[in-house]
Amino acid sequence: MTRSSLPVAAVTAAALLLAACGGGSTSSDKANSSDSPTGSASATATTASPTQAAGPTAPKFDLPSDIKVNFDGFDSSDPTNKAVLLDATYAATSVVEMEALGKLAETPNLKRFFTGDHGAALADQMISYARTGKVATGTIRYYGPKVTVNKAAGSVNVFFCEDQSKAYDKDAKTGKVTVTEPSLRSYNSWTYVMSKASSGEWQVVDYSWVHGVKKCQAD
Repeated sequence: MTRSSLPVAAVTAAALLLAACGGGSTSSDKANSSDSPTGSASATATTASPTQAAGPTAPKFDLPSDIKVNFDGFDSSDPTNKAVLLDATYAATSVVEMEALGKLAETPNLKRFFTGDHGAALADQMISYARTGKVATGTIRYYGPKVTVNKAAGSVNVFFCEDQSKAYDKDAKTGKVTVTEPSLRSYNSWTYVMSKASSGEWQVVDYSWVHGVKKCQAD
């Protein structure tokens, strides 16, 4: 299936990602996971387990110095949950990376952690965002993860909150940042449906996104 022929429903779902940043800006098997991320100093802040050493298979993120990604609570004593949560941080970071760089083509990291039609639709929508001349800047926080195992389907659901109250749109050419006041619109929730690939990594095969979540604002 080509990018241009994706189902309308899939494209609509992906479009939710590109709601304005900040407060309404106009703009149970044991799993193997990737190693801790490597790359820029900004990317280092995304690791779910700060004490875990980076390894040769860790994704490398090219995050600009003006974007930060923070994860709270993305760790677990359960080996399956620990692996899933770590790879969920990589998936979320790959989204931020593509938004912050304003790429007009799917990045290797996004392709690595988002698969199938939903991954393709997400990439398409983010390319459309980049074509507006905007990129993401500021700090994005992810927190409150909850893991639910669906043994029958062989998948895992990962729910978590997103705080964009300190994230904004920036004009890629001029560098002008559209600063907005935090509001309920700054707090969103994600649910990743993740399946284990032959590589041992957990990849996002489907997802949902809800804008303006009171529970996330309160946490």
